[in-house]
Amino acid sequence: MKTLTAAAALGFALALSGCGDTTPPNAQAPAIRIANPGSDRLKALSPLNQRIGLRRAIRGARETCSRVVGLAYQQEHRDLAMWVALCAGGRNWAVFIAPDEGVQVRDCRQAAQLGLPACRPVAPLPPDPMAPEGTEVSANELEAANRNLTNAQ
Repeated sequence: MKTLTAAAALGFALALSGCGDTTPPNAQAPAIRIANPGSDRLKALSPLNQRIGLRRAIRGARETCSRVVGLAYQQEHRDLAMWVALCAGGRNWAVFIAPDEGVQVRDCRQAAQLGLPACRPVAPLPPDPMAPEGTEVSANELEAANRNLTNAQ
């Protein structure tokens, strides 16, 4: 009889162990942030070097940007760090940096149709010491470019 009771208890325990995950389906899994050393290094740079890094990324994607006049880290999107750069001439670019340091550049005007987060307006950078005298973008031009960005959404 003892053997029969022990066998029944063991069988019941084995049956329960095969039931799988018993957490409720509505339980939220903790968010996991993947390290992104490329974006972290960009965050640590001076504004001038951030400007150079984002311009290189945009030009490396064969897009046009004569000078970055405003930029900001915006958010994480599907394990990619999203930066927004405003180029002289009023064009905004979303620059996505992957954890393996791969880079993708997208025109902010296309964000909605590509299913990407909308680009938010950026603040102007300090004057570029390498820019020729009188070629910096004025506050009015920057404000107009950011206004165009919000109207495109």
